[in-house]
Amino acid sequence: MHGSGGGDTVQMSAGKETVMPVYISLVKWTDQGRAKASSLPDRVAEVDKRIEALGGRSIGNWLTMGRFDQVAVVEAPDDETAAKLLMVVAERGNAVTETLRAFTMEELRSLLA
Repeated sequence: MHGSGGGDTVQMSAGKETVMPVYISLVKWTDQGRAKASSLPDRVAEVDKRIEALGGRSIGNWLTMGRFDQVAVVEAPDDETAAKLLMVVAERGNAVTETLRAFTMEELRSLLA
């Protein structure tokens, strides 16, 4: 099942299916990150491996024009896992992020019920 706006269904241990939370990170590169721009694809691939190792999935990563240099969209099992991933990015010093927890329309319906 794929909800409107992302979030793949994952099988939970109790046999109940649930949607994995989606996180959208708006990224601004630091001076250090701009100096390493040519290695961005390789660095993104490294982070994608960390995401998978923690039980998440990278939906996509885009170079953007405008206020932000890059946008990353990932699924993670929970907020704590998403925070761990953001700490990995922060420790490297290449970027400053603003991360949004995104909710599917199905999740919104549940919140409103």
